[in-house]
Amino acid sequence: MSNSNFNTSHVVRALIGGFLGTLAFTLMGKFIAPHIIGHSMNVAAIIAHMMGTSDNIGLIMHFMVGTIVFPLAYLLLGYKHLPGSSWLRGILFLIPIYLIAMIVVMPMAGKGLFFNSVPMSMVALMGHIVYGFILGLVVGKPKK
Repeated sequence: MSNSNFNTSHVVRALIGGFLGTLAFTLMGKFIAPHIIGHSMNVAAIIAHMMGTSDNIGLIMHFMVGTIVFPLAYLLLGYKHLPGSSWLRGILFLIPIYLIAMIVVMPMAGKGLFFNSVPMSMVALMGHIVYGFILGLVVGKPKK
């Protein structure tokens, strides 16, 4: 990240935003999803099943991707290239990630395209929007 538009502060804010976004995403799946679809949505369990490992390892992987991979990718690809306010940039960055998850990852996990469920895919979309909102808001907008 030697780009002059990034400094340690940007990276730290991105990692904090990614962690907070992942936490919100995970808690929404546990506590809000049951009110909408009748059961929780456990991304960690889906990851664990795909990897053939325990739910705890799936949870660690979920938080690693959400806390490190997506925030650093956001700094490189979305932060200064997307339009709008900071929170909108975060959301716009997460929309393609959501689509990849629904079109590629969920079928690979045996869950079907868009979970084969409009309500479940909408809950997942809400989680991605909230994650992107938090990430973008915490990182902020680049100075011109």
